[in-house]
Amino acid sequence: MFESILPGPPDVMYDLEVRAENDTSSAKVDLGVGIYRNNAGQYQELHVVKEAKEILAQNDPGHDYEVTTVNELFLRNAAELMFGKDCPRLSSNHIASVQTISGTGAVHLAASLLTQLSPTTNPPTVYVGVPAWGNYKPLMKLVGLEVVEYTYCDSTKRSIDFPAILRAARDAPSGSVFILQGCCHNPTGADPSPAQWDELALCLKQGGHLPLLDVAYQGLGDGLEEDVYSVRAFARLGFDMLVCQSFSKDFALYGERCGALHAVCGDARQAANVRDRLRCLIRWEFSSAPTFGSRLVNITLGSDALTTQWQEELGAMQQRIKTLRQELYFLLAHQLQARIRFGLTRQRQETGAILRGKQDSFRASVFEVHRSNVLLTRFYRYLMLTPAQCKKLIDKYHIYLPPNGRINVSGLNESNLGKVATAIDQVV
Repeated sequence: MFESILPGPPDVMYDLEVRAENDTSSAKVDLGVGIYRNNAGQYQELHVVKEAKEILAQNDPGHDYEVTTVNELFLRNAAELMFGKDCPRLSSNHIASVQTISGTGAVHLAASLLTQLSPTTNPPTVYVGVPAWGNYKPLMKLVGLEVVEYTYCDSTKRSIDFPAILRAARDAPSGSVFILQGCCHNPTGADPSPAQWDELALCLKQGGHLPLLDVAYQGLGDGLEEDVYSVRAFARLGFDMLVCQSFSKDFALYGERCGALHAVCGDARQAANVRDRLRCLIRWEFSSAPTFGSRLVNITLGSDALTTQWQEELGAMQQRIKTLRQELYFLLAHQLQARIRFGLTRQRQETGAILRGKQDSFRASVFEVHRSNVLLTRFYRYLMLTPAQCKKLIDKYHIYLPPNGRINVSGLNESNLGKVATAIDQVV
């Protein structure tokens, strides 16, 4: 009966993590999977989550099922975090929200909804900028959607290719879907500026396109408000759109698979219909979402004191990532004189004076700082390494990263920074 079933295609991240987990070398450095790691290279539970767990234990709700679309208060808190408490479209009930199996589940549920936009016409074409998170294309194809790729990153400048993005939006047939990452672009770490988001929004509006905004790192880029600039700007312009939200990264609730999908609709009637359709899709696929993670998020966002504590912890994580990026940059640029061009930092106004003096001390041909679209606080960085160089880092130096050269910056720490920089210099 199963003779015709073929094995699935290779999964680079799966294979990488299996190999990293089985590596018992004391020299191992894991820069692969997108988990925030502390200075010891380990998973770090947020203190605010520990407090929320204690509160939950004192008011133990048991393990009963939640309703299919899950707790209304959680959905309200999640939507307010994404769109803002004063969002007119939220107060007007134009937004249909449901809980999902984290961000991946939100993208999958959004894809399933896209197949049902119209019973009389073909489903829309989905546009994905490359490089992109590896799951977008297979998730869309899994439900039968056609995917068109366009250039997102300029491989020479190591920054976004904004003219190419605009061309794709102008050339796409009306009613196309554009998957866009709201912040901390995976894998490049390069995001549009607010002005570019505004220009892209107008272009998408003119084309009658539907944005699908994926926000997996809110609070770990420039800040909770800044990281959802695109979402709120699009909402103000009256877009119908889908917004995928994950609490895996900013609450460090990776294994709890807690997320949400928000469908921003033209009016309250449409939103009610979309929410009910999402209820059906959830019921048919996984019945209801897990409750533990959403309860912890709800406790935190439902308390001013805990919310403030959470924001402070996110700020500390931001600052550490920023510092690690700078330290790796200076090691490569000054101590090792690496013969490679990285886009590790962007020379913003507030850090320009610090970096400018450093830059002038060595030749631009040795190392280059790109001045646009790459922020100091980004969770990921896209290094200009070949697959062969990445393989050598793994095989010889026990430094784990995917073959596209994307690194999780938080995997760096005081004990491995010098080793990583030296190894990069050696393979280059």
